[in-house]
Amino acid sequence: MQVKIGIDLVHIARMAELAENGAFLARTFQPSELRDLRPARLAGVFAAKEALFKALGAPRRWLGVEVAHGADGRPLLRIAPASAPPGLLSLDLSITHEGEYAVAAVVVLLAGEPVEAGDDAR
Repeated sequence: MQVKIGIDLVHIARMAELAENGAFLARTFQPSELRDLRPARLAGVFAAKEALFKALGAPRRWLGVEVAHGADGRPLLRIAPASAPPGLLSLDLSITHEGEYAVAAVVVLLAGEPVEAGDDAR
């Protein structure tokens, strides 16, 4: 099993500026994620997606991922089948806001043997 971790930090004021651009919103967020346009919320969603891409080392397919909430209110990630990595066993997401920033952390479990640092260079 492989454990992958990603984290991202977003300045909420920067997200407020970006949110004025309709094209940015359309290419980055699912319609369900745009129901609440508060910059702090958008910053948390953006950070969650970016943390997932970092954990997977994957291309940024913004619309292939959706940040939603479970029945208990916890944030979760939904990945479109075309964007899901092979061997995905589970993933967990945490989003927090503090002052001017939103932070998200993602832990991904993948089937298969972990790759040692430097092994991919051989």
